[in-house]
Formats: sequence, C-alpha cells, structure tokens
Amino acid sequence: MSNAMNNARLSLLVFGLYLVFAVGFGFMLIPMPILHVFQLTAGDDLWIRFVGMLASIIGFYYLQAARCGLDEFIPWTVPGRYYAAGFMMLLVILRMIGPSLLIFAFIDIAGATWTWLTLRSSKKHEGI
Repeated sequence: MSNAMNNARLSLLVFGLYLVFAVGFGFMLIPMPILHVFQLTAGDDLWIRFVGMLASIIGFYYLQAARCGLDEFIPWTVPGRYYAAGFMMLLVILRMIGPSLLIFAFIDIAGATWTWLTLRSSKKHEGI
C-alpha cells in the first residue's frame, strides 16, 4: 500500500473523528450551546440531537472504513462532502442562515480536498 493511500485513510479517520465527536456527540449532548455559538436557532433541541446521532453514525462508518482498509469507500466520500459544503454555502448566500455556518462548510471542503489530493497522488504512484 502506498503512502498516499495511508494518507487518504488518515484523512478519512480524522474526518470521522470530527463527525463522531465534534458534530455527533456535540449535537447529541449539548446542542443548544453549539447552536448559540454558530448563531443557529431551533424550536426545540430534539431535531438537532437526531442530526447529531446521524452524524455520529456516518462518522463511525468513516472510522471503520479507514481502520479496515475499505479503500473503495474513500473516493465516495469526496463528492458527498463537497455537496454538503455547497449546500451550506447556498443557505448562507440565500440568507437562510448566518455566515457562521461557513465554518462547517470549510471543514467539509478541507477534509474532502485532503482526501482527494491524497487519492490523486495514490493514482499517480500506481501508474508508475
């Protein structure tokens, strides 16, 4: 296995940890303080706790894919993370939500780009 593929797995592992702990557990355990920091509102905190649960499950899949070497899964995550970031940016552009949401979009873009670059590097090394 190439060093680039190890880096792709590492990028997935780091993003999975972010999803499980920062987004998932954060929204499940302390949703209102997090929403307040990002100037987001909620009618009640039940829906955001469900979002946290879903994020933690997705993060768990990322962690397991990286840990078990499910390399086929890694490229699938890149367009999904760009899609999520694009949706968040659209909500900000349409003024449906404040610009603080761009922090989450930036994290998705940074993670997806890290993964994409390492996958691209891995493809170059395979062709040699």
